Amino acid sequence: MDILKPREFSKKKEFREGKDIEGLTYLTWNAFDSYDSEGSGFRYMEREVVLILDDIIREHPHFRPQIELGYASKKIGDLLGLPTSSPYRVGKGIRIRILNPKKRMFLIKNLIIRGVDRIAVNEKYIEFDTDNYLKGEALYVR
Repeated sequence: MDILKPREFSKKKEFREGKDIEGLTYLTWNAFDSYDSEGSGFRYMEREVVLILDDIIREHPHFRPQIELGYASKKIGDLLGLPTSSPYRVGKGIRIRILNPKKRMFLIKNLIIRGVDRIAVNEKYIEFDTDNYLKGEALYVR
């Protein structure tokens, strides 16, 4: 079971309705839903982390992220083996699938410009969060 299947987002207006777009320009809240709880992205994701990503897309509309993980419910967090202090469990983290090294660098640069100081990089994804209370600023290579 591939639970971390990337989710696409659409700029087409007919797919962006109601609360799913509240406060966002390009992204939709359902892209951050826990896999077992429809609407959990809107209810539980911290606005700051989502608005940072939405702002990057607003300035660079050619960038189309594939969201792998946003909010993770207790059931999904346990299934993924996330620690109880994981930013995904409280809606403060986002994992984006990016295979292209230039696009990874583009995203890292834009996250740093917007004040994000906790970033993890892998050959397949970038994770970032705004949970600075439990952990300090850091760059992780996984």
